[in-house]
Amino acid sequence: MTLDWERVGRVSPAALVEARETAHHAAQLLALVGASYIPTRADDSHTSMTWLDGAQALTTEIVDTSRPFRVGLRISDLTLLFLDATLREAGVFPLVERTRNEAIAWLRARIGDAGRDGTTMHTSLHFSIAPHATDSGAPFVRHVDALDELARWYADAHVILEARREHTRGAGEVRCWPHHFDIATLVACSSGPFQTIGIGMSPGDSRYREPYLYVGPYPRPTSDVAALEIGHWHTTDWFGAVLTASEIVARESASEQLTLVNRFVDGALDSLASRSGLPGRAPSVSSGEP
Repeated sequence: MTLDWERVGRVSPAALVEARETAHHAAQLLALVGASYIPTRADDSHTSMTWLDGAQALTTEIVDTSRPFRVGLRISDLTLLFLDATLREAGVFPLVERTRNEAIAWLRARIGDAGRDGTTMHTSLHFSIAPHATDSGAPFVRHVDALDELARWYADAHVILEARREHTRGAGEVRCWPHHFDIATLVACSSGPFQTIGIGMSPGDSRYREPYLYVGPYPRPTSDVAALEIGHWHTTDWFGAVLTASEIVARESASEQLTLVNRFVDGALDSLASRSGLPGRAPSVSSGEP
């Protein structure tokens, strides 16, 4: 299987923090749309987003109305997209130098045009994330180059995760979660000590101030698991295998980066494989790079 992995590392992983925090807060606008207009689900997936390759954006699920729509966020230039049922751009709103309240007003107007009551759009969520200047009226700022690089991390993660989902029994839809801004597939285990295994990418957080890939079983193992040849086991506050962006970008070509990522995921799953009920892992995939 050949995958289109784009080389990452043009911007240092350590230099993505401000861009990640800004994009995370911009993505809360999409979560507000989901919370307001998509039927509530116990797992909060109605607030989640998916990566849309054609638009190179995170998008909500489709909102049912006389003129169905999705709302997207193009990360590279912090632009809100109002997409119709055919994924045509029916409206765009560049967030740079605009405020959260201005964005909400624009969304409400577009939602009203599409046949839903825009005034019922929420302005807050049932969860909170770390505060940001845009919460208090500061305009959004584009972090040139860093946002482009962050978008590549999401696009590459989507490539890997979709391949895993297609070839792994019990794997769920690839979703980006507004709480932690990670993108992942959750694998349901049919038996054994684990209920689920998450395979995903976080753009960084308070534990790792750079993007990282992870493989996290739930509940955490009650006994030791085999050591990893690539990456390491994170054992404080949550348990999972972690491969940091710094380790990935140390490989110079797209094919080398993709190979490392696949070996990491395979190795983590193999380390857990002695426990029954672990779904079969996806076959190895290769870069589209010649």
